[in-house]
Amino acid sequence: GVGTGDGRHSATMARFFRRPRISAILILLGVKVTCFLQGLHISSGRSLGIRLRQAAQAQDAQLVTYNFDALSVPEQLLQRHVSSLARELQVAEKLQVSPESLDEYLGICLKSMPGNPYHGPAHMLDVLQFLTTLLQETGLDQTLSPVQSSALVLAAAAHDVDHTGTSNPYLVKVSHEYVEDSADGIGPMESHSASKALDLIQEIMGSKDSKLLQMVEKAIHGTDLSQHERLMKAFSAATEAASDASELEVFFQAGTEQSILLIQMLLKAADVSNPTRPIRTARAWNCQVYEEFYAEGDQVLSSGGMPNPLHDRRTNCIPKSSVGFINFHVKSIFLGLRNFLLRCRDAGIPIRPEGVETILTRLDENAAAFAQEAAQLEAGVKSMQA
Repeated sequence: GVGTGDGRHSATMARFFRRPRISAILILLGVKVTCFLQGLHISSGRSLGIRLRQAAQAQDAQLVTYNFDALSVPEQLLQRHVSSLARELQVAEKLQVSPESLDEYLGICLKSMPGNPYHGPAHMLDVLQFLTTLLQETGLDQTLSPVQSSALVLAAAAHDVDHTGTSNPYLVKVSHEYVEDSADGIGPMESHSASKALDLIQEIMGSKDSKLLQMVEKAIHGTDLSQHERLMKAFSAATEAASDASELEVFFQAGTEQSILLIQMLLKAADVSNPTRPIRTARAWNCQVYEEFYAEGDQVLSSGGMPNPLHDRRTNCIPKSSVGFINFHVKSIFLGLRNFLLRCRDAGIPIRPEGVETILTRLDENAAAFAQEAAQLEAGVKSMQA
């Protein structure tokens, strides 16, 4: 029968493959195939390694410029760039902690950034990179006290850790666990991030410096969008009240009310710096922002509610909203900083206000580009309706 025939065939094949010469050929072929596949793997690995090195070199050249694009940084290089930025500002030396403990803190903050479209690891790098560039371009890296500049780096790294990818009003609406531990007048997200930052600083770096901890906490609290108007008014009033160099120098003395206002403004500026990037990068960040916004809007709609207009994909026009965000929010922050820096320079404090002028010029250019896009979209909609 068929079974008997199959058995004879199998036995014959077995004897054939057991012949020494045939076995040797098969082994040799097997080795060659294995080596070939391993070669492909090694080649692929080498290619990846080469690409990563090339990416690192290209990004290193722009690591402290306003043209940096954090979204293009491979995941494997995020920690490298974050650590490099902290070294640029000599944070470990200023805090008198080991570089290893600082890197551990930065690494934990980076890993604590969820995979949200916007509030993810690239945003953490983006904020820290812009902040470092802003400090160096304006000369503030040499004027801020060691505690101020160090607090800014630690706060920038942790300002959005464990972010839910949703807004504070949404967290309150769904009674999220962060709400219960919110600081007075501060949103649940910023309250949680600040609290975690302080815990990490004390646990990992062993710092108990009350001024440092206070400044990190206040800097992160200042990124709460609901604090925008209060912060802008307070910083403007403090700037106008400083009539000479001695009064302006109070802004650079760690622990004073003015010094806290200054680092809040600086971190706030870095946190909303996406529109200051080259237009292509600014558009890419817009895509990430509104993907996250619309996801929240969809959740609100699915539960029968009405979303924030910016979160409603049915009616929001992204270029038009971008113009409003630049002109009424982002630009006001940098105008406030420019006014302060001009006063400092005029009082003889070694500061370079032109480091902010570059940003304001870019904001105007990008606002014009987004306005043109909005007009084109509106014209297209009207032509379709005609």
